[in-house]
Amino acid sequence: MKASYFASMSYAERHNFPAGWPVPPSYFDPEVSLRSYQDGMAECELAEALGFDWLSFSEHHYSGNRTTPNPAVMAAAVAERCRRVRIALLGQLLPLNNPIRAAEEIGMLDNLTGGRLVAAFMRGTPSEDLVYDLNPAEGRERLIEAMDLAIKALTELQPFSWEGRYYQYRTVSLWPQPVQRPLPPLMVATRSEDTVRYAAAKRLGLGVSYDPPDSMAAVVAQYREWCATAGWQPSSEQIVYRGGICLAETDAGAETLKQRVEAAGGGRGTFIGQSLAGAVQAARTGGVPPAQTTAPPLTPAQRGGGVRMLNFVGSPDTVARQLRAYHDQCGVGVVDLAFQQPGLTHQDVMAELELFGRAVLPQIRDF
Repeated sequence: MKASYFASMSYAERHNFPAGWPVPPSYFDPEVSLRSYQDGMAECELAEALGFDWLSFSEHHYSGNRTTPNPAVMAAAVAERCRRVRIALLGQLLPLNNPIRAAEEIGMLDNLTGGRLVAAFMRGTPSEDLVYDLNPAEGRERLIEAMDLAIKALTELQPFSWEGRYYQYRTVSLWPQPVQRPLPPLMVATRSEDTVRYAAAKRLGLGVSYDPPDSMAAVVAQYREWCATAGWQPSSEQIVYRGGICLAETDAGAETLKQRVEAAGGGRGTFIGQSLAGAVQAARTGGVPPAQTTAPPLTPAQRGGGVRMLNFVGSPDTVARQLRAYHDQCGVGVVDLAFQQPGLTHQDVMAELELFGRAVLPQIRDF
């Protein structure tokens, strides 16, 4: 199993944020922000030095919990400091973006990194639908058309036009093309049936976030079945899992870290209101908002990101066993770990990284 460090570049004082999303810019302090980015870059450099295989970057908006609204910019900055590790763009929120521009960023990054890029497409949480006034009912179809268009732009060697339902271009002629041919490793970050099927049909990898092993195993089993129908089987590196981690020398020490995260209010700056989240989710699925049904309340993730779930908590041996469950039950070949948690300092994260590199990474290499 390979390890990836999720470089969220979190604002250091996010424990002061209000609970709701979006976070008002009045909470922004330039000195804290500059320090937060520098701390995040130092963590990336340490992760590379310790033997992590990937550094990952994701697109999120309007909250300092993850200060990477343009993950390609962040990835390019880190790639100049970290010259060995793979740079994983996990990922671009295609329904919010011009898919040609997204493809151009992938092409540039693959060149700038010397062919070290990994990329993923995703739709994002319900709160992301509110960023640029996207119609939530169109998001899924926009994502699929945008993926088709971006992939064609990255592989087509002659100029072409595009007349789709949501995107129309008279001329597309992408420069620079990726260094990795025909494509850098691409995946879809999803657990939705239609996009899991899309990933299988297009021979793309699969990324799943924050699910327990049994839930992810069901998604992966269906994905593998559809891959077989399409005439191929994914490698282990094409099945990626992202989860949160609290690691210490002992299980008791890790529980103390977890309590600090919980006391800091891990969901601050991420929640959208229950009624608004319900309306967005209903528009996404074509259903009725939960307030008008007997359905249970939406989960934190459905409400817009929610608390960064802590999937791995414990000593090195405990965390290694937890990671093995994802390998054995789900076939995960790359685990993308969110060490930056509310309530933990930069020094805490650096200590966790060092412990992971020394005592966990050697164990998971054998999975």
